[in-house]
Amino acid sequence: MKNQKSKKQNRIWILLNFISLIAGISLFYMVKIYHWPLSYLLIEIVILAIFFISLNKAFIVTKFWKMVHTSSKNLDEREMQVVLNALRYAYGIFTVVCLIIIYAFAIAESKPIDVVLAGGLLYLAHTLPAAIVGWNEKVI
Repeated sequence: MKNQKSKKQNRIWILLNFISLIAGISLFYMVKIYHWPLSYLLIEIVILAIFFISLNKAFIVTKFWKMVHTSSKNLDEREMQVVLNALRYAYGIFTVVCLIIIYAFAIAESKPIDVVLAGGLLYLAHTLPAAIVGWNEKVI
């Protein structure tokens, strides 16, 4: 029962982290594109706080980040299989997400992808394998 609870909590923190990432980037672009007052960016502070708290709870406290970013020499066979499987799924998901974003920008004939979105994609690339491990595994 405790494993189910911790797995559910992991999933909630992971979802909250990615939702806050998407919300932060989306709000940034809405302010930029629709010329909203810069006061809307104050909401970004709340979103960033949620983002960093959920990052800590989802990846740092659970050690999923460390597990995915450690050398294979320091993992046992089961952990190595879990990480390799997560990397395989993360690569596929990340590729599709990037292609959708690139084509969406091309279709919208928008300005080039800027540093905010590029940073979000870089963050996604580094956390997606840990998120997949965290989604499927209990706390390490």
